[in-house]
Amino acid sequence: MNKSYTCVTFGAFLAVMSGLAGVAQSQPSTLVGAWRLISYETRDATGRIGYPLGEHVTGQLVYDARSHMSVQIMRDGRPAFVSNDFARGTDIETRAALEGYVAYFGTYTIDSAKHTVAHHVHGALFPNFVGGDQIRNYEFENGRLVLSTPPILWLGEPQEFVLVWEPLP
Repeated sequence: MNKSYTCVTFGAFLAVMSGLAGVAQSQPSTLVGAWRLISYETRDATGRIGYPLGEHVTGQLVYDARSHMSVQIMRDGRPAFVSNDFARGTDIETRAALEGYVAYFGTYTIDSAKHTVAHHVHGALFPNFVGGDQIRNYEFENGRLVLSTPPILWLGEPQEFVLVWEPLP
């Protein structure tokens, strides 16, 4: 399936609208760049917070200026395969590796009026994402990017996923 998407980054829009093109800003105002994960949590309808990959996670999110994106998130401390062979993990090792990792890549478009970014998924560890869109609400708080999802089923319950990212130097 070949699709073509046009993307105007939120930062480019702000720069043009405010006449600040080419002027460095102290606060990030664009998604473009590489981001390091600070926190990854869920919130249920009552506001209860959960940590689907544990409280200690590592992740990287990249948006480029040509509308490509990729994200990888992993649970810290996942056990190594005893065999040290990528293709020879035990069922338990393989399941732990899979359940402790989230990754996908594709292109993106931004709806600055709604403060949403749509990730158009071309490849993913979770096969159900491939060929679909992952919609994220976005906002910038104190130099960080906060992405949140509409409710997603997690362990049979609707959950809002909230991820906080800071720019990589």
